[in-house]
Amino acid sequence: MSGTSKLASGSRVAIVGGGIAGAGLAASLLFNGRARGVALDVRVYAGGTEERTAPPALLTPECRSRLAALGCRIPPEWRAHELRGVEIISQGERELLPCAAGGLWVVDGWPRGEGGLDMVRHVLSTAASAQGARFVNRHVERVERQAPAPDAPTAVRNAGPLVVRAQGSGERFHAVALAAGAGPLLGDAFFKGFKPAPSMPAVQARITGGMPGRDLAPVARLWVSPLPSVDALFLIPSASSVYALAFGAAVTPADLCQVLMMAARDGLLEEGFELTTLETTRLPFGPGRTLVAPGQLAVGPAAFGHPLQVGLSETLASCSRAAVALLDGGLDAPSLERRYVRDGLGELMEDAAAGARSITWLRRAGKRAPAAFVAARAKHSAGGVYGGGVLGLSSPTPLGLLSAARWSGVREVVGSWLRTPIEPVPTLVPEVEPDLYYVVDDDADTREALTLLLESTGARVVSFADELALFCAVARRPPTAILLDVVLHWVDGLRLCEGLKQHPLTRDTRVLVMSGLNRPHVRQRALDAGAEAFLPKPVNPDRLLCQLTGRVPDPLGSPRDVIRPSVVETFGEDRFAS
Repeated sequence: MSGTSKLASGSRVAIVGGGIAGAGLAASLLFNGRARGVALDVRVYAGGTEERTAPPALLTPECRSRLAALGCRIPPEWRAHELRGVEIISQGERELLPCAAGGLWVVDGWPRGEGGLDMVRHVLSTAASAQGARFVNRHVERVERQAPAPDAPTAVRNAGPLVVRAQGSGERFHAVALAAGAGPLLGDAFFKGFKPAPSMPAVQARITGGMPGRDLAPVARLWVSPLPSVDALFLIPSASSVYALAFGAAVTPADLCQVLMMAARDGLLEEGFELTTLETTRLPFGPGRTLVAPGQLAVGPAAFGHPLQVGLSETLASCSRAAVALLDGGLDAPSLERRYVRDGLGELMEDAAAGARSITWLRRAGKRAPAAFVAARAKHSAGGVYGGGVLGLSSPTPLGLLSAARWSGVREVVGSWLRTPIEPVPTLVPEVEPDLYYVVDDDADTREALTLLLESTGARVVSFADELALFCAVARRPPTAILLDVVLHWVDGLRLCEGLKQHPLTRDTRVLVMSGLNRPHVRQRALDAGAEAFLPKPVNPDRLLCQLTGRVPDPLGSPRDVIRPSVVETFGEDRFAS
């Protein structure tokens, strides 16, 4: 082995990461090695973290061709859910980018079985195993470079200079590849100076209830900058659920929940949707800088990627190029850098950088963002040699989108200096229903007490234990007022108040914020968010009714005389003092 930079028969290769990139690289290594008459010993170690949300997979024609070339059998039922397009939304503007017939499949088995990415990983792992790959259920802690001692047994000296440490064990290999995806990686524990692809925080969820218009062929949606903290939201429908993914430098689970409420309000989700899983993750956000060392390289999202790269074609392309580079010059660092990074990943790395930069310009483009996608698609009609368009489409390419988004962003910024902002008025604003009140609190006793109190005055009350339906309800059936708790299950009540006051359909709704934390800063935050009043808990009924009706209660008459005994028991007699 020491006299050549190529992998020869009998070489041992370790792959860190048992996901799609890891299984794809194993299959590609063994397939290309067999074509060259080189028999390899390939081990795939488990890597990454398990995700409960189990994302679906979007398969383009290019991706399906690559899977078939690696010996994967593609089940015919995978075509059961085919997208007719991707809709781009920004500041009320929409554009539909249609898919070609048979272009984009949504593969998903959730919740009855595996998620789509798991299903693709399974067929890749099956193909790799059939060619001789061995999957090891141990997580790798670090990779060391150790020259065997001169007096070591021949088998040890021939096993390779790289030692993979995994849960107390150590095995020698001639080459090691990192395919663990985005997020926390080995860093210097892979090799000194390793600089993987940067990544961005994201939050993902599964929604039951589906998208509207189920009788039509479904569309995926990309909503650009729905909140200041959210760069974009993906909504991808499958047969029994919707997959939601929000990303941004400061995105939180509460941000995703609030955006989903806004989506339901605007008709992008069905009213009454339910959130079944919610968790944080990370997305690749550009190209890595130092990806190779002698006998070592990174593939897939660990090497490059961007949030608009929703298909698997680029990941599988990096696997095939890594396999060829390792076979031809994997033990020599300059040769590996030239064959894999410069010659192999050149256009993929360029696209990753362009895709990441496009996000910033799409945010700046505002309402012009959907038109930027259309302009980029018209000007750059053909995708790359690997089918590398954005959003799983053949076009526009990331470079084409960056150019169009940059121009649209500049026009929007300059235009904002020259015009007076005029906010569009909704064509139809429902009238406020007199004596209708909404109570939003995750505490059942508080909801019941407030409901009884308000109903005792002749009001109609709708209470919400789950705040996710609030925006949709207010937009379709505006109440006289909302009693909103601060501490809720999914989203902070102060953020909800602020969100209600920022939208033309809901901004005139009266909101009274309640909290058990009676502190000046909480009170001020509530008023700054647009609340009409701040009510400390336990709520004083007289003060509440006075705030709602504008009448000072008579201690000997109304409203005290009409309050039911059950309400007194719930609130406590001492809380009715004036």
